[in-house]
Amino acid sequence: MGIVESFGHAMIQAFLEDSDLHYLRDRDGDFVVEFGYDEEVLGHPRFMLVASGDDHEQYCLRGDTMKRVPKAEWDRLIRLCNEWNAQYKLPKVYLEIDDPNVSATGRVICEQWTNLEAGAHQELINEMTSTFFSACFGFWRWLERQDALHALGDDVAADEVPEED
Repeated sequence: MGIVESFGHAMIQAFLEDSDLHYLRDRDGDFVVEFGYDEEVLGHPRFMLVASGDDHEQYCLRGDTMKRVPKAEWDRLIRLCNEWNAQYKLPKVYLEIDDPNVSATGRVICEQWTNLEAGAHQELINEMTSTFFSACFGFWRWLERQDALHALGDDVAADEVPEED
């Protein structure tokens, strides 16, 4: 096990480089990782990895698939997010809407915040980040399965949906 150090951008960058992931950095030094179109999740997965707080002690991980959700689907998506959050601990998911009075679309966000004020070792950051990525893909696949069920009719049982080869 590694040595506990102050958390910050260097630990996030070490994870990304060790994982051979391409990334962009914003003006604050935070990271954006974008993947190409994924057939399983029917979207372009994107992750933001942020060292937040006055001393960069908060690790915020956010993910989305860059898909917009039309207003007509908001209630159903909120229900699905609530269902996921009740069943699973990771990731926390929610429908983000810029302005409910004006916006015509929203987007589903996966998120995790961890206070690392006491420090962390690199292995913990690596495990947290890779687990978050994996959990997001699991959620997005689950959400696509729910969409397939919805398209067939809400009364169709999950075992009646044909498996893909």
